[in-house]
Formats: sequence, structure tokens, C-alpha cells
Amino acid sequence: MRGPINGLIAEQMRRKGIVNLRDFADYADVSRATVYDLVRGRSTVNGAWMKPSLDTLTKLATALERPTHELLYLIDPDAPGANIPLAAEVAQVPVAIAGRAGAGPDQLQALEGHTYVESEFTRGRDLIAFRIEGDSMAGGRHPIYQDDLVIVDRKLQGEVNNAVVARLVNDGYVCKRLRPGNILDSTNADFTDPELAVITPDRIEEVVGKVVRIIHTDL
Repeated sequence: MRGPINGLIAEQMRRKGIVNLRDFADYADVSRATVYDLVRGRSTVNGAWMKPSLDTLTKLATALERPTHELLYLIDPDAPGANIPLAAEVAQVPVAIAGRAGAGPDQLQALEGHTYVESEFTRGRDLIAFRIEGDSMAGGRHPIYQDDLVIVDRKLQGEVNNAVVARLVNDGYVCKRLRPGNILDSTNADFTDPELAVITPDRIEEVVGKVVRIIHTDL
């Protein structure tokens, strides 16, 4: 087994509790044959590496929680630009995924892993990420869906009519829209849970920060 990204795949499988390559392929939403070829280091009859399509590479990068360009240069070290350091403004840096935002004490369990943003985006910010649980924010101009990642700036305690992540009293985290009077509500009109559709200030332990980026799972 001599594939160029074997170490990344093995580490992510360990962290996610994935026991075999078949299940990893399903998790990454790529073909099992592609994963097997990458792990084996399969080459063509001319000795060239088998290279995945851009769509497959993007899915692998999402599954491995690594920048797409990093995988590109690992798989194809001769690709243009592989030997050129990235400019600081586009270099990717990790942001820790702290947990899930969906309320409930079980959401307080820490998540392992990172997502990546460009270095310039982090300047002057204190960033942390949360995985979304539920569909209460799946509405409005900037919908947030189940399993999306939100990047939160802890230096910004929120702006009215913008999405924030908040910690509830004796409870977990929620992602909601901040309204006048420090009330949190949902953007999805079809979400009618009486406990979580609207949250009053007395139930809020702290506003962690403003959502400054949404990373959709289908991208």
C-alpha cells in the first residue's frame, strides 16, 4: 500500500471510527474503486499515477477535512505550483470544530477535527467552528442546514438579525438569529418546536459569537 494520501485516510478513519475502506468511501461519497486505487497507489500502464477528478478530489478534501490543494499536490507533486509556497493571504489555516450546535446536553460533547479557512480571513478574529444539528435555521437569505459547519468569531457578540451561536443555561449550544432584546429565533418558518423556535434572554448562558461563514456539506 503506497498511495500518497494513505496517512490522511488512516488517521481520519481512526478519528471517525470507520473500520474499513468501503465504509470510508461511502462516508466520503466517492466510489469504492477510486478509494482502493488511491490507497494501493495504482498507476497506468505507462507508470503515471491514477488521478481523481476535481469533483472527487473536493469530496475527499471535505471528508478528510483538509484543503483541496493540499491533496492535489500530494497526489500530483508535479502539478503547476506544487513547489511554490502559497501567499499568506490564501494559505489555509485550521479552525477547531468545538462541537455541535443544536441544543441538548449531549451536544456539549467535543468534536475532533478542524476545518480550514484562508489566512487572511482569520486576521483580527478569534474563530471557532460548530457542526449544525437540526434545521431550525434552514430559511431566510442565508439558510443553514443539518450538518453544515458554521465559523464563529468570538470577538463579535452578535448583531441584530444575524446568525449567532449561543450556549443555553444548563444546556448545549444553539445556532439562531439574534433579535432585538437579546431574543434568539429561528429562520425556518416550518420549525415549530416550542422549546427551541424562540429562546428568551433568561435561557441564554452566553452568546459565543457571530456566524461569519457557513460551509455547506453539499459543496
